[in-house]
Amino acid sequence: MAVEIAGAVNAYRAAVARLKEAPGNGAAEGPQPGDFLGLVKNVAQNAVAVHENAERLTTLSATGKADLNSVVMAVSEAELTLNTVVAVRDKVLEAYREILRMPI
Repeated sequence: MAVEIAGAVNAYRAAVARLKEAPGNGAAEGPQPGDFLGLVKNVAQNAVAVHENAERLTTLSATGKADLNSVVMAVSEAELTLNTVVAVRDKVLEAYREILRMPI
C-alpha cells in the first residue's frame, strides 16, 4: 500500500513538472495562488454592494427622493445577485459532499 501511494505521489510530481515546462504554463504567465481568493472576495464584495445600493434606493424611495423605476431595477438586481450566490453555494456544497462520498 505504501509503495502504491509513493508511486502516485511521484507520478503527480512528474505530471506537475511536465505542465510547468509546457509553453504558456510558466510561473510568470499563470495565475498566482491568491488569484482565486481574490476572485471570490471581489464577487462577495460586489454582491454586498448591490444589496446595499438596493437598500439605499429603497430608503430614498420611502422618503420620496428616488424614482420608482430605479428602485425596482435595483431590487431586481439584488434578487438576481442573491439567487446567483445561493446557486453557487449549493453547487460548492454538492461538490464537497460528492468528494466526501468518494471511496478511499
